[in-house]
Parts: sequence; structure tokens; C-alpha cells
Amino acid sequence: MKRVLVDYRGLINEVVEVGAEFPVYDGPDSTIKWVLCPHDDVTTLWHLSEGQWVSPETKIDYDQNMKRKIAYGDIGDQLDMLYKDIKSGHLTDGEWVANVDRVKTEIESQSSYEANPANFEGKVKIKIHDASDPSWNYLPNSDITPPEFPNDN
Repeated sequence: MKRVLVDYRGLINEVVEVGAEFPVYDGPDSTIKWVLCPHDDVTTLWHLSEGQWVSPETKIDYDQNMKRKIAYGDIGDQLDMLYKDIKSGHLTDGEWVANVDRVKTEIESQSSYEANPANFEGKVKIKIHDASDPSWNYLPNSDITPPEFPNDN
């Protein structure tokens, strides 16, 4: 069993032996917490999603909308492409439209992806948690009890 410093999204920042933890802020608005992980082979490449420890070898079902956001690229770069296309008079056949068309062709929509059950066979769905619903909320209460540290006062 290991102690894992996990952030609210479920990303692992540190893995240590039980008792080797270092102090972190654990107030109600904390963005990281020490939790127990039952897997001795856990690394920072693992993920905590809805109480489930997911190793990097696990086949993951990624959200199609997130895939598209990543493929479209930085919003600043998109706006730059669009600006250049407008200035050059290529509003409907420029670089920006080609990029959007490419992404829409290569990455199917979330609704059509979900309509095909074969897309989910043997895969685990990963939730990227947010600050209002941190990843550790799904663990048993005993797992989120922070280790005791001596008072520095």
C-alpha cells in the first residue's frame, strides 16, 4: 500500500511509502490531498477517477469533445488562422476552415461515438474531476484521512 498525493483532477503528483508523506494544506479548499492507494506499483502515470485507480496500461475511453478541443489547437492560434484567412479573402477555403474540417472528419462527434457500443468494449471511462467535485470524493472516508504531522509552532 502506498500514499499518493493526488490533485482534485485525479492526477498523481507524488507516490511515497506510508509514513513518508510531507505536509500539504488540507483545508476545505485544498486542491491536493494524500490518499491511500492499495496498489504497490502505482506511479505518477496513474489516474484516480471516481474512486478507481487507473494504470497507464488500461485502455481508456477518452471523451470525443476533449479530443476535438485538443486537435483544434490553442484558441489564439485558431483566431490567428481565422484573421489571416479573412485578410487574404479566404474565409471559406482558408487554413482555419481546413483545420476545422480535418478535425471534424478525423474525430467523430461524441453523440455518434456513444451510439456505437463497440467503442466502449474493454475500456475504462476516465473522468477529469474539477475543484467542485474532487477525485478523492469517491474514496472511502478512511482513505482521505491525512497523515498526522507534528505542529511546527
